[in-house]
Amino acid sequence: MLKNKTHRELLHLSKCIVQPLIPQFHKGQAGKVGVIGGCEDYTGAPFFLAHSAALVGADLSHVICEKLAAPVIKLYTPDLMIHPYLYELSNPDIEKYIDDSELHKLQSTSIEELLNSRQPKLDEIIDKRVMPKMVTLLNRMDVIIIGPGFGRDALMLKTLIRLIEEIRVLNKPIILDADALFLLSIKPSLIKNYSKAILTPNVVEFDRLAKALGIKNDLKNQELDHAVNSSLELSTKLGGVTVIRKGGQEVIAKNDQFLVNDVSGSLRRVGGQGDTLTGAIATYVNWAYNYQNKVWDSQEGKLTTDESVLLACFAACTTVRLASAKAYKQYSRSMQTSNVHEFLGQAYDELFEAETLIKL
Repeated sequence: MLKNKTHRELLHLSKCIVQPLIPQFHKGQAGKVGVIGGCEDYTGAPFFLAHSAALVGADLSHVICEKLAAPVIKLYTPDLMIHPYLYELSNPDIEKYIDDSELHKLQSTSIEELLNSRQPKLDEIIDKRVMPKMVTLLNRMDVIIIGPGFGRDALMLKTLIRLIEEIRVLNKPIILDADALFLLSIKPSLIKNYSKAILTPNVVEFDRLAKALGIKNDLKNQELDHAVNSSLELSTKLGGVTVIRKGGQEVIAKNDQFLVNDVSGSLRRVGGQGDTLTGAIATYVNWAYNYQNKVWDSQEGKLTTDESVLLACFAACTTVRLASAKAYKQYSRSMQTSNVHEFLGQAYDELFEAETLIKL
């Protein structure tokens, strides 16, 4: 159904999966989004993700972060729910479980070695301190984003492995971003054959994944065919996951289907724009699954699950590009990611609530 459709036609189809506002809906039915990420050094990424998901239309946005990051993220806004359930090795509380000599040894061991070997002390912290709270929270989420602002700490990445495994057991949609993609380049089996997984690599992250899976990828090759073919190959080698290859244009690939989004956005490149996109993807993807589960009575379209997910990603990319264009028009070179968030609601309205589709 999606093949050879114009941007306008794809946006019209996307309206099928946009969840309407109905008086009978209760809080949470339009989306409970969980963002797992954020450490002492990186607090902005999980905020932008959760905030973007909320602005596009998710009812509830949660951030599950490292304990030292929680107070900072809480100060950004009262609109998000913050859960300080994760630990870095540098957290003072860890001294209760690991002595200084063992801690020094862990910190001097390579990430690859730590991730591919048993670490009883780290496993004990994860099993007793982290997972009991996390499992309860994960059960409440509709869609989970994992990886933003996670950092490369061994304990955090070990926790990340356990969380991905648990999310697969719960059969929840999962979006892997930032440091989760780094982890995936070391352990690709983590999401192999899990069709509800979505990857959001930028150019460098895509190249790292391609090398890990033996996919030919030339960073200097800017041809669209090359981007499409390598994205399709990455999706196939990982067993049908959705791949959103970011760049001058987004290539959205799943199994043997793909869409390309080259709607004009912003010429400005600032930290956090990718996080905004991933948050928007979470909300639209949740609506796509709600469409499939007939949460509302949709009289339009007979989209498959794969088509719904592809359209959800396309709709998110278009929304953020339009919001970015509006922010750049107003702020020019001084534009920041927070300015893009000012226009997310307006961009959504113009795309999906207006009587006629705007001309992009």
